[in-house]
Amino acid sequence: MLPPDDHHPAARALTRRRVLRSGAAGALGLLTAATSSACGPIRLGGPETYTPPPPGIDDLYRIDLLAVLDRAVSGADALVEAVGGDLSADPALSSALAVLVSALPAQRSALLTGAQAEREQAVATDPAPDQTPSPAPADAPSDGAEMVAVLVELRDLATDAARQVSGSLARPVAAIAAHTAWSVRRFHLAAHTGEVPALRTAEQIEPSREIPTTDPPSVGAATDYHSTIERAQQEEWYAGYVHEVLAARTSADESELNLTLSERHRARAEALGALAEQDDAPVVPRQAVYALPGGTLDEQMAAELPTLLAQGLLVDHVALVGAAPFARRPLSIVAAMEEAEVLVGLAGGMQPLPSLEVEDPAVSDGG
Repeated sequence: MLPPDDHHPAARALTRRRVLRSGAAGALGLLTAATSSACGPIRLGGPETYTPPPPGIDDLYRIDLLAVLDRAVSGADALVEAVGGDLSADPALSSALAVLVSALPAQRSALLTGAQAEREQAVATDPAPDQTPSPAPADAPSDGAEMVAVLVELRDLATDAARQVSGSLARPVAAIAAHTAWSVRRFHLAAHTGEVPALRTAEQIEPSREIPTTDPPSVGAATDYHSTIERAQQEEWYAGYVHEVLAARTSADESELNLTLSERHRARAEALGALAEQDDAPVVPRQAVYALPGGTLDEQMAAELPTLLAQGLLVDHVALVGAAPFARRPLSIVAAMEEAEVLVGLAGGMQPLPSLEVEDPAVSDGG
């Protein structure tokens, strides 16, 4: 039989079927080759394997801070348990431990991502039948000296983090650094053990980690930075004036302390003004005289002012850390912790995250 003529309808139909079959097979072969070379063999129509991006500097610091906080939380709980919960014989130690067992979990919760918080909430409300509590970290502190060391580690790590992370994270981290600067001093004085190294200077707070290029940190709007640095200048100039007034009406020792603090506040105000000028932010000049509460200070107000000034400046500088560009943060990181240390002998309580609201009021430690 002669081969069918290419112009015959049956021949054309047969040719189309061959082309379609060969075309489909070729397309499938190309698809298989492409997917095999790109990400290994997968089923046709199946999803590609998801590879999460590497963690950014915010996540890296958050992971390390949570690890230190876990150790601190376990250590504080263990110290309370070690004395059977009866600390009435030592009110100072009782107060210092009460601060830690209340504040540390609140600070830890503040650093959790939304997904982490949801997972922990789900486990807390509906634990699996065979689920056991997470064991305490193996390197959790077991005595007072180790507790002091862990708190110093938390303070210094939070200091480093506040210098490099995004502004939205820098503010709570700076608040944790300030609170820890206060709480570790109080615990050290009450426990009579361990060592608390001095705070670093602003010049010593430099970037300590390499920032991954895949997820760089961010800063807030320039308007927020300008408003917060303006307020910080105003409050520093005012504090310098008030401490000078207090020095004129206190005993020799207190007068010397007030003059020292006055010089510190004015030096900060000048340094902040220099930064503001470089960044085209408002520069606040020093005034010769500032209004005092009530016009003249009575004894009660004079006694309260050092506490009020330190509390206000702590909040102002924590806010400035969150709003400032990275290189402008060290002055306020140190200032917030210095004001916290001033409050060691003045205030018996402080919010776990100074300048920030804690969602659950039950975690407040008396601030």
